[in-house]
Amino acid sequence: MADNDQITYLDINVLQPNPLQPRGLITPESLVDLVDSIREHGILEPLVVAETPAGYQIIAGERRWRASKIVGLTQVPTIVKKTSHRGMLEMAIVENVQRVDLNPLERAQGFKRMMDEFALGTAEIAQRIGKSQAYVSNSLRLLTLPDALKDALLSGIVTEGHIRALAAIEDPNLMIEALRQILREGGSVRRAEELSREYKTKVQGETPKHDFQRVHSDEMVEMEKTLGGKLGAKVKIAQSMREARLMIVVKGNVEKTSDFLRSVNKVLEEQFVAQSSNGQNKEEVEVEVKEEKTEESSSSGDGPTITV
Repeated sequence: MADNDQITYLDINVLQPNPLQPRGLITPESLVDLVDSIREHGILEPLVVAETPAGYQIIAGERRWRASKIVGLTQVPTIVKKTSHRGMLEMAIVENVQRVDLNPLERAQGFKRMMDEFALGTAEIAQRIGKSQAYVSNSLRLLTLPDALKDALLSGIVTEGHIRALAAIEDPNLMIEALRQILREGGSVRRAEELSREYKTKVQGETPKHDFQRVHSDEMVEMEKTLGGKLGAKVKIAQSMREARLMIVVKGNVEKTSDFLRSVNKVLEEQFVAQSSNGQNKEEVEVEVKEEKTEESSSSGDGPTITV
């Protein structure tokens, strides 16, 4: 409160809630502690109100006003401001973003109203509320999230920190999947950050379907059959405009699959040596080895599936 702000006691019934107030529903349950405080100590901080043709409208302090009515006060201390429609909204938002109990989504909705109604950018909003531009941008980002994440935040089962971490995942479906995992585990914000990195890495590591399409020519089909018969394994060949991929899947116990991998490695080494001795340039070959337990191999007792 500025030194030159004069405190005026107004009848509690002449005050009106600010229609531009960014805060949403204020429930009686949320006022219990404030009611007890006012009943014991009175109103420690004056309400800020605007004098308008429609009467005195509350800019800051609606919760104190409602709690005072519950207590039964007839007058409340106020600081009367003369301001515009725009000024009322800005002052209300500035007051609210300082409150730790303001829901992050309500705060974001307040910022959006400033953008929509007054054509303010994130930098201008940040300057008015004394926060960073990133703070405003991140708050607005909450409004674009899937409903499942917003509902979780509103209900209080996760924090804003959890949601900010999960928001880094671009795929909405993966966001929801990560949220469910957090809820199952009771994970911390740090765990949410770890999951976010894991899901982003997973997406980046996947080859887009439109970039890698299976070739269905008779020649490719014949090559798969021939090579699969010689290796005694399932073979798939895929080709795009930029690369070709050969996938060999062999099932068996660890000893069998290890022997198979050593055999494949030996054949590849011999082929590369032969090319080098003939003065041929070796093609760039990337060999990826994956070991995974499939339902089929688990039920049959054959052991892991090796994908090369």
